This record gives sequence, C-alpha cells and structure tokens, in this order.
Amino acid sequence: MEQQEINKIIALFHTGEPVSCKAEDTWTEDTDSRTIVYVEYPEGKFVIKAAANRFTTPERVTGWVEMIENYREMGYYCPMLRKSRNGNFAEVLEVQGKSFVVWEEEFAKYNLPKNVKDKPRTPDGKRFVYEEELWEFVAKVGQKHFTNTWGGSLYVRLIPVQGEKTDEVTECVETFESLIREKAPKFIGRMERVLELFQENKKKLEQVYFTLPTSVFQADTWDDNVLLDEEGHFRGILDYNLSGKDTMINMAFEAGWYGSRGVQWPEKDENTVSGMNRKERDAWLTGFMVALRVFRKHYDFTEEEIEATTLLYRYILIYYDVNEAVEKHVDDEEKMNLIFDFLEDEFTREDIDFRGAMLE
Repeated sequence: MEQQEINKIIALFHTGEPVSCKAEDTWTEDTDSRTIVYVEYPEGKFVIKAAANRFTTPERVTGWVEMIENYREMGYYCPMLRKSRNGNFAEVLEVQGKSFVVWEEEFAKYNLPKNVKDKPRTPDGKRFVYEEELWEFVAKVGQKHFTNTWGGSLYVRLIPVQGEKTDEVTECVETFESLIREKAPKFIGRMERVLELFQENKKKLEQVYFTLPTSVFQADTWDDNVLLDEEGHFRGILDYNLSGKDTMINMAFEAGWYGSRGVQWPEKDENTVSGMNRKERDAWLTGFMVALRVFRKHYDFTEEEIEATTLLYRYILIYYDVNEAVEKHVDDEEKMNLIFDFLEDEFTREDIDFRGAMLE
C-alpha cells in the first residue's frame, strides 16, 4: 500500500502522528490482499490489520471479541481488539478499488517461538514443552463447547469456505483427477479406484460429521500464531482469521497432525516416495497418537468422534502433498505406482488404533 492509504488506515483508530510506523503487505493475491501496520504512540504499541478477501467480514471480526474474552477467562492471553474512533471493532475502507476490512489489536506482550531461546523440551526430548501445552489449550477449548453466531472456522472440512464452490479437500481431489487425466492417462484406472474409495469414505463421513460436538477455535495454531513467555511456555494465541465453530476432531488434526513438530522420521529411502510410504506414515501417526493422548486428558471424546476419526483421516489423504508428488513423479512409472499403492493402502487399512489413543 502507498503511504497515503496507510495514513487513512491509521486515522480510523488514532489522531496525530505516530512515534513510529511500519507497514507490511503480507498477502498480495488478486482475491486476497492483506496488510499489517505496526504503530507506536506515547500510550503504547498497536497492530492494525487490513484484509480484502471473501472471508474476512466486519461481522466475523466483531465476533472474535467474544472468543478472545472466552480464552482470556480460561487463563490464556490473546491480544484484545480495540474499537475505532467510530466505536466499531471493524471498519471498511476502499483502497485501490478493493474493500478492506480494518481492525486494530493491542501489541502482543508475549513472544513467537522463533524469538525464544532455550525452549524446554519434553522428558523424551522429542518435542518442545509448549507444543503439548498448546494441545492442552485446544482440548480445553473443545471441552468448553463454545458457541457463536458469526460462522464456522475457515479450516473447515466438508463445507466450502465463504465464497468458494467446494471445500479445500474436494478441490485437491479434483486437481488430482485433472493431473492424472491430463499428464498420466496410463493411470486413469488406478485413479478411478482411488476416487471410488474416496467417495465411499466421504459418504460415510458426511453421515456423522455434522452431528459431532463443536466449539469455537482459533483454528490456525502454527508457530507464527503461538505466544510463549520468556521461559518458553505456551501463554496464548494470536491471529484470528481462520477462527470459528468447528469439530474437535478436525482441530485435533490441525494442531496434532499438521502442527506436530516432534515426528521422528525414519531414514530416507530413495526407493520410496517421500511422505507416501508406510514407514514415514507410521512415524507421523505415532506422533499424532501422542497428541491424541494429550487431548484426551482435557477433552472427553465421544464414541461418535472416535468412529469418525478414521473417516476424517481417510478424507484428508488426497491433499496438496499428493498433488505435488504426482507433479514431481508424473514421468516415473515406478514412483507413480508407489503413490497409488500408498493411497489404496491408507484408504483400506484397519490397523490404526485411534480408539486406544482417544480413550483412557
């Protein structure tokens, strides 16, 4: 953004010149533009955020206030939203033909993990203590079963994100099909078998998923959004863009599967496809089971959630990593067969003991 527009953003919340000002464009796609403005005034430091996309609305931003208050009542720190000079938590500003939703947060008083040295590790040394403390937070939020009126999380499953035609997984599956048909037609038969397994599993998941317990989650627990104290312990969360109502099992995969940093990987094998072989998958599953055991200390999984976890695991099998592997190995018949072997195996295997990890 130009300085003139940045000044207009600042003027929504402050009068007078700031002591310091730094602006950063964090996302610059045609359909998703985001800018962060860091300002300092004599009374303190503040963070002003502006987003122009299909999913950030004034209603969602205003809804975050209740979620933040709930988390703070639980004893966790989240930067508070501050009202504009007009008395609103969110404003709309036209900039270069785009409607930006603008809001301001207090400057976080804790640190990102990358800025904390000598973070303590768990007794086995496999992960940082704050990771398990983060899992505890997610589980405790799930156990509260918070409700809201401003919408679901944007880390959704089976439901399209606002303004989209389909959900993210189905989009990946459609891309997978297009890649095979266009670049590897020799594997169409195997692809059709995998898609048949996917659709069979999806139907079973749809029958139970929308009846599962929910809560209101921050829904984006990557390290850029996690706050630690100087001793390296988890203290809270920031960045609420993806937050909203969601199922606990989906958040278990978000925080404990994709967010697991303590996976002990086996040695690389050039005769396999990276990430798509039984040894690596079982290593990942082992790490996820640790997360589930932490979750269960603070969250009471229902029988329906336990049954649905296998279905959700299978549902997210064809994701970005699969399409990247297809793109990489599309001309390697042996590796392509290994990819399909992996997918068929994971769609049908019955030996993953989610139940044992989710129940005492």
